[in-house]
Amino acid sequence: MVLRVASIVPPIKVESWLRGQPLTSFQPGKVYIIQFWAAWCGACVAAISNLIQLQETYKDSGLEIIGIAACERTPTPDEGRTRLDAWLTETFPNLNYRIALDDTGEMKTLWMDATVSFRIPTCFVIDREGYVAFIGDPARLGDVLPTVLQGIRRTSDDATLADAELSHEKPLVVDLDGSLLLTNLRYESFLNVLHLGFPASFAAVRALANGKAAAENDLAEASELDYATLPYNARVMELIQAAKERGTKVYLATAANAKHTKAIADHFGIFDGWFASDANTSLSGSLKAETLTAAFGKNGFDYIGNTPADLPVWEIANKAYVVGHSNSVKRRLVALKSNHVALDHSNATSAAWFKALRVHQFVKNLLIFVPSATSHQFTLAKIIADVIAFLAFCVCASAVYILNDLLDLKSDRAHPRKRARPFASGLLELRTGLLIVPALLILSLMLSTTISLEFVGVLAGYFVLTSAYSLYLKRKMIVDVVVLAMLYATRVLAGGVAAEIQLSQWLFMFSMFIFTSLALIKRYVELSTRLDRGLPDRSDRDYRGGDADIVVTLAAASGLNAITIFALYVASPDVQMLYRHPKALWLICPILLYWIGRALMMANRRLMHDDPIVFALTDRISAIAIASIVAVVILAI
Repeated sequence: MVLRVASIVPPIKVESWLRGQPLTSFQPGKVYIIQFWAAWCGACVAAISNLIQLQETYKDSGLEIIGIAACERTPTPDEGRTRLDAWLTETFPNLNYRIALDDTGEMKTLWMDATVSFRIPTCFVIDREGYVAFIGDPARLGDVLPTVLQGIRRTSDDATLADAELSHEKPLVVDLDGSLLLTNLRYESFLNVLHLGFPASFAAVRALANGKAAAENDLAEASELDYATLPYNARVMELIQAAKERGTKVYLATAANAKHTKAIADHFGIFDGWFASDANTSLSGSLKAETLTAAFGKNGFDYIGNTPADLPVWEIANKAYVVGHSNSVKRRLVALKSNHVALDHSNATSAAWFKALRVHQFVKNLLIFVPSATSHQFTLAKIIADVIAFLAFCVCASAVYILNDLLDLKSDRAHPRKRARPFASGLLELRTGLLIVPALLILSLMLSTTISLEFVGVLAGYFVLTSAYSLYLKRKMIVDVVVLAMLYATRVLAGGVAAEIQLSQWLFMFSMFIFTSLALIKRYVELSTRLDRGLPDRSDRDYRGGDADIVVTLAAASGLNAITIFALYVASPDVQMLYRHPKALWLICPILLYWIGRALMMANRRLMHDDPIVFALTDRISAIAIASIVAVVILAI
């Protein structure tokens, strides 16, 4: 039997009551609102807040509201009751009406399945005589409820109109960039093409001169994105899934290129169609509004967007969803459309920027102070020069880290830990990253020019080498390790240049071998992690899973060579000129042997962070080892 307006109300069949006294039947003379909802439904949350106000307003007029939690996504009824009770306590502590869980599915069968069309949230209004007076969106209760309370039950004509309204569920249209996606496919394509190498990079730059639509089409065709690992907005995905569950058609409509749009639609397999840009047109703003009006009619669809370019679309949509934190967009939408919903998501925080800038990696640049410390030359001028050099390297390194993150998006998203990086996860915008890189480089150059032109040359060499590493050299077996060690040694060299100190050959040799050992440990951790997870060899790296044993052997050999060089230094005549008690320095050798050996053991036991520098900073034993070395040096002086 079809349940419609003017039908006799079905019975109440509920066993699990979470709020209020159980109800087994409807009492004549009262008006009831039966709301079907789910905790995962964003629109339901707003509806519940409205129902709380209605219950308070009309409690003396014989109104009773009953919320039926239907379609909860829990493995068992008991878990569903527990989760729902906790959610209600946290979200609606002031709830003033009955709540029940339809854990048997009887209410869904008797009420929801019996209607002409079903969607969540849906409300049934029951008049004082026990007939259905309204079926529909809770947002309309403000108009419907007063007439029902006054005893005006809907006629058969009203029922016919209501059935027609229910049977024409408006489709949901979703934008991609910044809405369903927490990233922008235009920048994704550009950065991906740059990452693919020089020929593709040249084509990417050349494409920019062909006009926006043509350029984006060329970039899309040249790019190789992994659509499964792109960062998607979980809140928007919930809305899409809820719409599909209630039988609503869902479409993509985006200014992104058709290649990307089709690939994403195919990946999910839930979209009923899509509208996208091609080589000749960019589907945004007024053109998108015209296209959707032609397809669905004015006010014939709901739309999810996020930018001012979506305002023309929101204007002709039935319901507007705005994603993001732009207050200016929200204000303009409020003035344009009363029927709208804000869908906020996590925005960029200072913690995200600290992570993107790799502030914790700044400790590596303390190597700049090593030449002054080992030569015991602590004048004010040298300290100031070292501090400025430290800041210049920190700023330059941050620019390189961000550039590396932007070019490594695809591989980072496939990594178990790196996929949480701010740019890979969509927490920070790619456009912002592209703007901040040159700004940081300019600041670094300004700082370096206050020291000397020679230091500018060293910093420029560091930038070129680290950029070459990010763009190409890190893909080459062993070459990547040698370059990493050189980058560490360059910091020591820069410290000597900044403070105008002749760099000790012992220090330079020790630096090369100890940092080569750490770089090899880093590679070993990455290889062993992939082996443990059963992941295939990375296509953008020249290492194989079977190389792990050789890599860790080379790491041990390089670390032991560093200790040997330090021992030769202690035995050399050079040490006699700098220390009053040089023999005390022999105590550093067993400390270094213990620390390197332990680092290798921790890596083999899968207890090492994939960056040994981070491990050294956060590991208690490493801190004790470093403090012990400092104490020995002070004793020797």
